[in-house]
Amino acid sequence: MTSPMKSILKKAATVAMLSSCSVAAFAKPQLMLFADDLQVCSSERLRYCNSESRESLSKDTYKQQPIYQITEEGLGRIADMAWTEQPDIRAQAVELLNAAKKHFNDEAFGQREFERYLRRSDFTLTGSDISAREFWFNLFDFEQRNFFDLLEQKQANGKRRRQGEVDVQGTRNWVTKEAFAQLLSDAQKIADAKRKPRVAFITGGSRDPYRDVDYYQSLFEQLGFEAHWLAIDGAMQTVMSAQDTKLCDSLADYQVSKLASFRRDVLYPDLYQKQQKLCRDPEKLYNLLRKSDAVFIADSSPLLLYHAFYKNANQPSELLTKIQDMVAKGQLMVAAQGDAVHALVGGKNNATVLSGDGVQVLTGRPTVYSNGFEACRLGVDCISVVNSRELSYMQSGVLGLFNWGTLDTKVAKYGNQPRLIKTGIDNSSNLIFGLDSDSYARISSESDDGEYMQMQVFGEGGLWLGDLRQSNDSMATAMQFGPFDSYFLTHEDKIMLRNDMINVELAPWKQAINTTTAGPLVNSSTPFSRSNYHKLGQMQCNTGAATASGSTDIDSQRFELTLKASGATNMRKGVLAKGGKRIGVCSFARISTQILPKAL
Repeated sequence: MTSPMKSILKKAATVAMLSSCSVAAFAKPQLMLFADDLQVCSSERLRYCNSESRESLSKDTYKQQPIYQITEEGLGRIADMAWTEQPDIRAQAVELLNAAKKHFNDEAFGQREFERYLRRSDFTLTGSDISAREFWFNLFDFEQRNFFDLLEQKQANGKRRRQGEVDVQGTRNWVTKEAFAQLLSDAQKIADAKRKPRVAFITGGSRDPYRDVDYYQSLFEQLGFEAHWLAIDGAMQTVMSAQDTKLCDSLADYQVSKLASFRRDVLYPDLYQKQQKLCRDPEKLYNLLRKSDAVFIADSSPLLLYHAFYKNANQPSELLTKIQDMVAKGQLMVAAQGDAVHALVGGKNNATVLSGDGVQVLTGRPTVYSNGFEACRLGVDCISVVNSRELSYMQSGVLGLFNWGTLDTKVAKYGNQPRLIKTGIDNSSNLIFGLDSDSYARISSESDDGEYMQMQVFGEGGLWLGDLRQSNDSMATAMQFGPFDSYFLTHEDKIMLRNDMINVELAPWKQAINTTTAGPLVNSSTPFSRSNYHKLGQMQCNTGAATASGSTDIDSQRFELTLKASGATNMRKGVLAKGGKRIGVCSFARISTQILPKAL
């Protein structure tokens, strides 16, 4: 464990570092959106550390990434426990592990090492013509995760479970450090200057609600928060809704059914016992929330978050109702990260995006759920829904805190614009918002009715916005999307919504770009492949081209993307010099966007 003096010195260094981070002047925020990759350096996240911190945290005294070992007890669990619905798969898995045991010589290993071994293996399973490699990669995602659960080993020093260690100062990414510094500053505004701000963090949208508790506890304390784990998840909510405290004794069984998570009570006995105590006395859980200035929701499944915050009758829990009430009164701010951002949605015609990948979402019929219980009731089914490549969404929000449109994430990095556009149009959303990687956004609403909203974007990525209100009638045509105005905001840009009007303030340090019909031709042969949609828009923005276009064939259908500038278009570019880097950024507003089917 870290010595008390070392912890004090690390906290002091963190405070000094955070005070040097730029914190934006802004109205008291209600919400913050964090990209999934804004991760702080820790013993479990070494790739986010600088070289010095990586070396100091790579010690056996700290909790590392999960480790696995092939033991006789583990083989028994694989053979006997219902981690898959097919008994023959359990038998084949035991055979595979017996072969792997000879390779690893009873040593512990990580997931990457295990899968690397399988890729290099060439033996076939008894009574089958498939190789061990094919067997493994043909398993469903939830089966692979359950498999590893049953082999995972407790990381301990003697009888004491190892704790993860965080080093905010040693984090490489300046965006991450500024985002969390901003969260601390904003929470302090609610707490006032008399005491430390209090944050309640939620990890219950993950199938393993315990894995990141140490990480966030250490992170927020090092930042300067008084931090508390708000131990709510689908298993806990199921037991609490039954109003029978005796069921708290069987919380581990509910974790298997509701989260598809095995043996968490064995690997994290202290956290399991802590959650059981809160289960038996829920008032203590509510008190943690009432005393908080901020809630942070870790990157997690919006479906599992739904089950954490809704009762069986599809009614919001007391905890969710209290969060909504405190946010409305300015007593609480909420930050969400990664896919948990999707769950913030509320308001009429705004949807919660669950899954979907690639341009093929434009041609298929999406799977639409009215609520989270219709989508799934068991953890394995929830995981299957969100891991699907097919488009699926809920017709309503989960947390009901962001009422201005439908939200999505990783829009530029993974080319998620098609699924966001399709979801927004099918569900009649007025606006669609897509947060990019390596970015964060702050949101405030100063009016009680929510008619006014201000959002500011920060980071090396940005935020994409589509205004679908102007052409809903034209979008009634099958597979025609647009025209509608789109926007891309980069570091320090602002957008304001007031009385259904959109106003954009692009940061003044960026230089205006004049569009010209005589400008260069901007084309892409694969505009919907990964980040190419974003790159096409950036090429148009940087060159001032009046039009950018590209087409892709999918399922015997060609789709053409066209981006057109007009007299109302505003484009600005500049160089972002932060974190020892110089990055070119380009923002645009009111680019007419259209996706049309074309005959092959």
